[in-house]
Amino acid sequence: MTILEEKKSTDHGKLYWVDGWGEGYFGVNTEGHIEVRPSGGGEKVDLYALVNSLIERGIEPPILFRFDGIIRSRMEKIYQAFNGAIELYDYPNHYQLVYPIKVNQQSHVVDQIHKAGRKHQIGLEVGSKPELLAMLTAQHADGSLLLCNGYKDAEYIELALLSRKLGRRTIIIIEQLYEHKLILDIANELGVEAEVGFRMKPSAKGSGRWASSGGELAKFGLETGEMLTVLEELKKHGKTHWAKLLHFHIGSQLSSIVPLKKALWEASRTYAEVAKVCPTMEFFDVGGGLGVDYDGSKTTHDSSMNYSMEEYARDIVYSIGTVCKERGIEEPTILSESGRALVAHHSLLVTEVIDVASSSPKMDQELEAPPTDEKILQDFYDTYQSLNFSNHLEALHDAYYMRDQALERFIHGDISLIERGYAEKAYAYLMAKIYEFSKDEIHPPEEIVKMREKLLDIYFCNFSVFQSLPDSWAIHQLFPVMPIHRLEEEPKRRATLVDLSCDSDGKIDRFIHPKKPVNHLKLHEFDGSPYYLGIFLVGAYQETLGGLHNLFGDTNAVHVDQDEDGNWEFKHLIRGDTMSEVLGYTQYDPNDLEDALHNSIEKAVKKRRITNEEALKISRALQNALKNYTYLMV
Repeated sequence: MTILEEKKSTDHGKLYWVDGWGEGYFGVNTEGHIEVRPSGGGEKVDLYALVNSLIERGIEPPILFRFDGIIRSRMEKIYQAFNGAIELYDYPNHYQLVYPIKVNQQSHVVDQIHKAGRKHQIGLEVGSKPELLAMLTAQHADGSLLLCNGYKDAEYIELALLSRKLGRRTIIIIEQLYEHKLILDIANELGVEAEVGFRMKPSAKGSGRWASSGGELAKFGLETGEMLTVLEELKKHGKTHWAKLLHFHIGSQLSSIVPLKKALWEASRTYAEVAKVCPTMEFFDVGGGLGVDYDGSKTTHDSSMNYSMEEYARDIVYSIGTVCKERGIEEPTILSESGRALVAHHSLLVTEVIDVASSSPKMDQELEAPPTDEKILQDFYDTYQSLNFSNHLEALHDAYYMRDQALERFIHGDISLIERGYAEKAYAYLMAKIYEFSKDEIHPPEEIVKMREKLLDIYFCNFSVFQSLPDSWAIHQLFPVMPIHRLEEEPKRRATLVDLSCDSDGKIDRFIHPKKPVNHLKLHEFDGSPYYLGIFLVGAYQETLGGLHNLFGDTNAVHVDQDEDGNWEFKHLIRGDTMSEVLGYTQYDPNDLEDALHNSIEKAVKKRRITNEEALKISRALQNALKNYTYLMV
């Protein structure tokens, strides 16, 4: 392949801004396929080839890919950012990453994080009793932390305290005023010395969708007066040595660094004041917030971030270091709960296009003459024939008028269904031809802009938005979407995506763009052959938040990594939910279903509506269906 051919094969990949959001983990190879680079460079693997390999093994899309190497790379990048800041400011303590498992609780994901973080003594954060139970048996490195957040009852606190007897370094973070009394009472009953932290409620709000996590109306955290009350209670019971940690959080996915700077100074000064009363304080936990640049724009858009990981780390290290030095306080170990930044990039979903509803005909076809001499039809045809660049705006106005007239005449019985069908077809041909004449206008009239926004194809895809991309539906989160192959071809169709669910919200109609989100995605012509799209950066929150709308269950999932010889392998293959499993989630017993069907079959046989052979076929069809994937077998 020549240099010119290589450049041509990757040019179309630039339409999807992969260099912006991909962080070096994704690119386009010379065959026009998406390639994954788990370490951000060096080794690479062809995603299209992986999909075909799995299909040959009977694993059909939609398929969720998890690249374990990306988790290792993200962890190293976070540590490099903080270690670089610690060295820059001569900070006399160190940094530890804590993974909040709510971001992705899947056992294989957590296990990979454990393995990657063992040398760093990576900690874990849980926010509920089930999460705590899941992590009590998880492997952990000596000295690693287990932070307990969320609302707590007596059972939660008892489990957390008992975990200390199992060798875990568990710190219970007090977020509501009532919790300290429970901790004091239960620790006394169990004869356990607790370690506690305080979650302060910062006055500063964050930025982006989760700005309300901070400020006066924040859901969690102690007001200053409440924190002083807890400190007094600990002092009264001789337990000030329990105090180990100060925690704050101003929101997930911080789009701007400015609110964090303000919150850091407030939190740093609070830490210094608490440490004066409780010299055993040793951890400064800045919570989550480190963003992911989903759209690659490097802006304050909700799905982006206007700062780097390095700037984030420098601001944290500088603020707490400066305040502690001023106050003569020993500098704490710095913690961050950067779950989204750690796991978002490592997962991507591959779905297959199964059909297309085109908004306009191909321009290599011409509109045929009307089937009758009805005037409105002839007007459509004449307008189409006379359309050119100079009159395309006037033709658009005429097309709108004729469309409305044709509908009115049909409603009043003046034209037939066949004639109305021609009018609709002629209108579609007009729109397509007007678009061709107007598509290169730099400053088109408002009517042309609105027409372009409506003139979109619908690509039907084999997945469920509600199961695999709940944030896309619920909070309009943007995720990068692009074809994983055919990128050596120019994509000429403008499309929105719809899923398999029987819900008008089951669609993706907002796509990333460097300036602002757009309502369409450039895709290739669908010719019926396999056409695969990748939805990227879905590793944070999407799996557990996913719902069973229309009973579409978990997708097939696979972990991809290199073996000791550098060969790519599928390390874990987790098959998606079967129909029997999702029916069980909604209290339908598959055995009861089979019994009910058997009774219906017997009645039908007795009444001679079906033969014995047909009865057997129906019975087998149900049994096979219950074992099958909930998605289409294309």
